[in-house]
Amino acid sequence: MKKFLLLILFLVGLGWAISNFQGLAAQGTYNSIVLDFREDIGAAQIENQVEAIAKQYNVPLRYNSEFSLADHIFVLPGDRKLLDALKRSELRKYTEYIEPDYIYHSYAIPNDPDYTKQWNLRSINMEQAWDENKGKGVTVAVIDTGISPVPDLSETKFANGYDFVNDRAEAKDDNGHGTHVAGTIAQSTNNGFGVAGVAYEAALMPLKS
Repeated sequence: MKKFLLLILFLVGLGWAISNFQGLAAQGTYNSIVLDFREDIGAAQIENQVEAIAKQYNVPLRYNSEFSLADHIFVLPGDRKLLDALKRSELRKYTEYIEPDYIYHSYAIPNDPDYTKQWNLRSINMEQAWDENKGKGVTVAVIDTGISPVPDLSETKFANGYDFVNDRAEAKDDNGHGTHVAGTIAQSTNNGFGVAGVAYEAALMPLKS
């Protein structure tokens, strides 16, 4: 009985996830709309519809490409508001689909030569995260053994820190661990050297303790 209930809960959860999944297309951006007129619509009717759209919404329509003439596929500039208006209009009767022309970009990949060895960053989807945020405006306090001025931190931003062990402002690393941690956080990235950092636009505050 217990296994049966678990199976039911699993199927309900799976059904909910599928029904609410919008797909990759819903996550893209667009500034144009694609119209595909039905094959059984005559050229005169299509021309009338194209002229009516251009006049009503004050937008130019053009063929998607030289290869779309036979299929009557048009592209026009537009946003979500225009897309919704077209889908609610009588144009639906004449078209096979009215859909956004989504724009996608590949993820930014650092040019650091040893980035290809950093499987851990790809396993936590850092390339996708960098499209959203690279740590700019954030200061990360590294409470460790200090930070040494190594070459692959030369372009990293630093905030004033402190050496609580020796009671001085400069928190130099005499162990290496703090420098390693600092590099993981905000290694100088896209500098054609070494490896990449997780939040490479963030500033580091070395605190030796």
